[in-house]
Amino acid sequence: MKKLLIIGVSILILFFAGTFIFVKVGTKAVDKNDRKEILFTINNGDSRNTIIKNLNDAGLIKNKLSAIIYINIHRGLNLQAATYQLDRSMSLKQILTKFDKGEKYDDRKVVNLKFVPGKRITDYAKTIADYLNEYQDPAVKVTKEDVINKINDPSYIKTLIDKYWFLTDEVLDSEIYYALEGYLQPETYQFYTTADINDIITKMLDATSEKLTPLKDEISKSGYTVHEVLSGAAIIEKEANSDEDRAMVSQVIHKRLDMKMALGMDVTAYYAAKAELTEPYYKSWSNLPSKYNTRNINNVGLPIGPICNPSISSIKAFLNPSNTNYVYFYADMRSEERRVGKECRS
Repeated sequence: MKKLLIIGVSILILFFAGTFIFVKVGTKAVDKNDRKEILFTINNGDSRNTIIKNLNDAGLIKNKLSAIIYINIHRGLNLQAATYQLDRSMSLKQILTKFDKGEKYDDRKVVNLKFVPGKRITDYAKTIADYLNEYQDPAVKVTKEDVINKINDPSYIKTLIDKYWFLTDEVLDSEIYYALEGYLQPETYQFYTTADINDIITKMLDATSEKLTPLKDEISKSGYTVHEVLSGAAIIEKEANSDEDRAMVSQVIHKRLDMKMALGMDVTAYYAAKAELTEPYYKSWSNLPSKYNTRNINNVGLPIGPICNPSISSIKAFLNPSNTNYVYFYADMRSEERRVGKECRS
């Protein structure tokens, strides 16, 4: 009797061990290297066995019987009716987890929007308007001015100030041309074609937060506000195009600030005049009373706000000037070349 009991227990152990191995092997991915997208739909009322049959018919599972055993063991899974994006590199567990979490397939088209460092918010507004006009309701024509009006709306800006630590009432100064100038992180972003202006601005500000947050302590210790750091970085972005020159331009800016000397940067005069750097420089611009204009000798210190949207490299350069001692530098305004005048030692 005892012998029969031992044999019976052994058979049960072998059965369960064999079943475990059978299920484990049979629920692995069909092909770990096959990531071709397959859309799979669970309809309302589909039973577990129906779902397994359909997965098998779609070639998404390795063994139908193994899958039936597995899905019936895991009765707590919520297999939500929807369309899902699957592939043959997924195990049955990964597939069922998608069903349980309701990770539905999103068929909205994704497009790339590129925002170049050093460009003004007017350029970004045109990029956004072109995107909206290409992918959204053709009956609704969106202009660059519409985008600018939205991101200059004080009520809208106040909601952003409440949300982002680096935005303050400084951007609401009536003499600032564009409230978010300097704050929109230049990158290439992916957006659904259904995205609106707020979606785009939010994603760009989220990226700015991601870049600035690691620098929070450094900014605090610098003695400058975030707004001032971005204002200085924007000048650097326009005046230099290599890390070495950025650091040197930064040093010149800090030197002049320490000396209580007008910064005298042509790029700020261009911005004050709302002119492009490719245009000739007019002497009269040097006397423009705009608080952006550091060529005006009465405007000592940083401009009232950023003159473009700087890269993180320029932001870091403002915080980490070179260990030099120059008061002047030279930059060819209509060329990609930027040369710091090393001969102009103080």
